[in-house]
Amino acid sequence: MRYVALLDGKAGAYGVVVPDLPGCTSAGKTADAAYRNAIEAVRLWIEDAREAGEKIPRPRAPEELRVDRKVCPALAAGAILMWIPVVRDTGRPAKVGD
Repeated sequence: MRYVALLDGKAGAYGVVVPDLPGCTSAGKTADAAYRNAIEAVRLWIEDAREAGEKIPRPRAPEELRVDRKVCPALAAGAILMWIPVVRDTGRPAKVGD
C-alpha cells in the first residue's frame, strides 16, 4: 500500500502533507530528507490509528487528488505529488542484500 503526498518548499525547507491521513505531515532540509521523514510519519500515523482502533483511510489515486478542492491550490502554487510507501515495523531484524 502507498499514499500520495504533496511535497513543496525550497532548498533548506521542504514539507510533505499526506491528504488522506489527516494531520500526517513531515519536513526536511532536502526533498530526499522530507521524503524519508514522510515514510516514517505515515508508518507512525497508521500504527497510532490501529492502536486506537480507528479505521485506516484508503489511499486515493493521484487522479482523485488532482481534482480535490483542498489539493488543487497547493498544486497550483507549485507542490508536486509523490508516492509514500507504507512500511510496517515487524520488530524483526532484516538482512540487507549483498
